[in-house]
Amino acid sequence: MAGLLRQAPVLPLLIGALGVAMLLPAGFGFVTGDAASGRAFLYSGVLVTVLSLFVALATSAGSSAGGSAGRRRAAARSRMDDPLTLLVAVLVLAPLLMAVPVVEAVAGLRFALAWFEMVSSFTTTGATIFDAPRAVPDTVHLWRGLAGWLGGAFVLSVVAAVSARVAGRGLDPRRGTDPSGPQASLVPGNPAGAPQRARAGAGRLRGTVLAEARLVLPVYALVTAAVWIGLVILGNPAFLAFMQAMAAISTSGILPGPGMGPAGVRAEALLLFILALALSRRSLPGVPADARATSLPGDPELRLGAALIALAALVLVLPYWLALPAAAEGSALPSALRAFWGALFTAVSFLTTTGLVSNSWFLVQAWSGPSAPGLVLLGLAMTGGGVATTAGGMKLMRVYALILQGRREMERMVFPSSVGGEGIRRRALRGQAAVASWLFLMLFLLGMIVALAALTAMEVPFEAALVFATAAISTTGPLTQVAADVPLSWAALSDPARAVLGVTMILGRLELLLVLALVLGRGGR
Repeated sequence: MAGLLRQAPVLPLLIGALGVAMLLPAGFGFVTGDAASGRAFLYSGVLVTVLSLFVALATSAGSSAGGSAGRRRAAARSRMDDPLTLLVAVLVLAPLLMAVPVVEAVAGLRFALAWFEMVSSFTTTGATIFDAPRAVPDTVHLWRGLAGWLGGAFVLSVVAAVSARVAGRGLDPRRGTDPSGPQASLVPGNPAGAPQRARAGAGRLRGTVLAEARLVLPVYALVTAAVWIGLVILGNPAFLAFMQAMAAISTSGILPGPGMGPAGVRAEALLLFILALALSRRSLPGVPADARATSLPGDPELRLGAALIALAALVLVLPYWLALPAAAEGSALPSALRAFWGALFTAVSFLTTTGLVSNSWFLVQAWSGPSAPGLVLLGLAMTGGGVATTAGGMKLMRVYALILQGRREMERMVFPSSVGGEGIRRRALRGQAAVASWLFLMLFLLGMIVALAALTAMEVPFEAALVFATAAISTTGPLTQVAADVPLSWAALSDPARAVLGVTMILGRLELLLVLALVLGRGGR
């Protein structure tokens, strides 16, 4: 059996991992006295694991069986390991299976609501239909956080492996900027990317995914455990600390309730360091050499991210500091510093599309008014974090490539005969990488506009629809609590509206450019 499992496709192995993961909330439920929830997760976990085992054994037999039956099994295995089929199947099947124990554990919950909750969790969006989280068992909250954590692991291993093999420089503009490396891109019609897409066959994809997982997942798990222990030492309860650690490392922002716990600023300082890891993938092992070509202070993603965070914090706080009368400066200084910290932490959280809100955020809202903070956070979430990280949004490296190209175009307007320099890497970023980044921006905006139009057609008010669509495609669910004049409820939407937003979350998590590359690659084979 072990030999057959080693030959199994990636899809049943991933589904089986979900079944095994259900045993953790099952054990938590039995230990904490919530036996009903524990049984729901235990039975569901066993069922999903056995089902995935049967599928894995059936498809593995295709390599040894002969005749037409063996060929059919081999063809089924090949289809399962097709990159587009794998990504779409996981993001469609996983939430359906993960919703089963939630329906059993929460009395009166409809399957459509549980599905939306799991889509939101697995795509690391963090949008929740539980408006009263304290009425929901902690076992379910643990499963929500674990689903977001598994979704982050899926992005860092499976999606990153497929992106590296299929998408080339379109998803990571730094790829191909090395003069000795490949120059593949995602621009439609560019034949340079076709051989790389064609080589991403089903047989080699499994090895690539497993190799990426072996590199990334141990570090991912160890960092989560270290943050959990650190938060407990700082004074947060163990359960809340575990949820915060998973929410920060996966950028899901899923917590069992509002607030950052009794540790306050100390816990936020530790979480701020972890959130900053989502600004660049270079902190993880297995990053290509061209992604480490620049020094840490010279990393374009980190520099642009730091500039945006500082600018956002100053825009939210500085005007009101300057408006303070001189007599009140001394007495208002502690409050001003707390407000600046709240703006800084929250800006980092929303730039990485996590959505955690500082305990001091209420001071920023009081100083800035009801609308100004929401607009700033909306822009940060749309920008997003680092390429090939768990963060969503446009991504910093693509924004940087567009900034370089825009500056070059303005130089050419002033000096038409000028020659762009600054080295081969920056020239590459201004070339095909900028075109691919522009294509992604157009797809990103198109997806958001389609979702916005669908929501308004369902009689959702325009401003609310704009916030919902932005939160879904940027995978920043908590945006609905701070971006509008009043908090918006995902549970108040109709089932068709939530279905539209669920699909938008999946497309935002997959990245539309990756879907386009996979479709073009399939058409070219």
